[in-house]
Amino acid sequence: MRILMVLLAALVLGVAPARADEAKLSAELDAFEQLTLWRDAAGTAAGGAVPTGVIVRWNRALRVRVVGRSSSNERASTLKFLRQAGEIAGLAVTIEDGEGSGENFKIEFFPEYSAPPMLQSAGCLTRYWNTGGALTRVELYIRSGIRDFDRCVSHEMLHGFGIPAHPHNLRSVMSYTQQSLSEYTQIDIDALRTLYHPSITPGMFHLAAMVAARKVIAERLGMIPAGGDANALARPVMDQSVARLRKLAEGNDRTAAIAATQLSIAYLSGHYVGIDRAEAGRYIRLGADRGAPEAQFAAGLMMSERGNPIRDDQAAVVYLEKAAAQNHAGAMFALAGLLASGRGREADPVAAYAWYMLAAARNVPGAATARDNLSANLSAAQLAEAKSRAEKLVPQPAR
Repeated sequence: MRILMVLLAALVLGVAPARADEAKLSAELDAFEQLTLWRDAAGTAAGGAVPTGVIVRWNRALRVRVVGRSSSNERASTLKFLRQAGEIAGLAVTIEDGEGSGENFKIEFFPEYSAPPMLQSAGCLTRYWNTGGALTRVELYIRSGIRDFDRCVSHEMLHGFGIPAHPHNLRSVMSYTQQSLSEYTQIDIDALRTLYHPSITPGMFHLAAMVAARKVIAERLGMIPAGGDANALARPVMDQSVARLRKLAEGNDRTAAIAATQLSIAYLSGHYVGIDRAEAGRYIRLGADRGAPEAQFAAGLMMSERGNPIRDDQAAVVYLEKAAAQNHAGAMFALAGLLASGRGREADPVAAYAWYMLAAARNVPGAATARDNLSANLSAAQLAEAKSRAEKLVPQPAR
């Protein structure tokens, strides 16, 4: 009997910590997804969430410029949150005062009674720019003298580090229901630390990021060794993520297009759901038919792939044209290649040259070389026509 009791005790002691670790992993992974991979469905009224598309974060050191007038306490508090976030993210932060240039993170204070209209109700506000998910510039505007100053600035600072969402069910400074919070919580710290792990990269898609985050968190909790296998862990959270994307993908709006694109990429790459080209094709068409240029580009590439069982060059040209017309640089380059070779449509070197021109203006690798190579086969009149056509194809200027 005594031996039996010892064995039972050992079993209980061995299982209970494992269950606790699994619960912690699941909670932290769920919070990471809610904070970094979803955003409010309609502005700040977080009645629901939609997928962001890709991971957005810094991949370079921060050069911060602080301008405008503030109290010494406001300035000190703002820089405290900046330094804390930078330390958690592992980013070097250099701070400069006064007017100048060369910064990629600008903090501007405005006097309480002469703040611009955008700050009259908000108190503080963040704007950011990114290329392929990599943040290139952040501007944080703060109205001096506002109530709950620390609450406002800590919230906006995390926006400036790539956290877009306001999940109200989390104890986070990002949640508008947690008005008493004025410091980063453990949930905020854990999500930011995971977001800036080297395996979570700018531009990473939804399910790929979830797979990587699960492993990062499991390693940090000591549930698996470094480089270990986390596939058996937190499956309910992963399944829920897939289920939400599937439900959204069946809609008829841009949200559905983004969700469908996420799923098509997951099925193409085997991120959690496994490789399934039939499902990838179905979701690619769902997304493309709802007008998302990313989905149209993915559909065009997949359908033009040699050896692909769902290859359809004519459909590929149609989808790439739709994406290119929405200023998708990759689609411009791919479309030019099809038109130059006569795949999916009669060869049209003039149109191909025009699209190569537009892709080269957007710095697509290989586009300038392809354009120059094609020019050797065109007459002066054809080149002039191609240049004229390029000006009319896409009204938006190159970014």
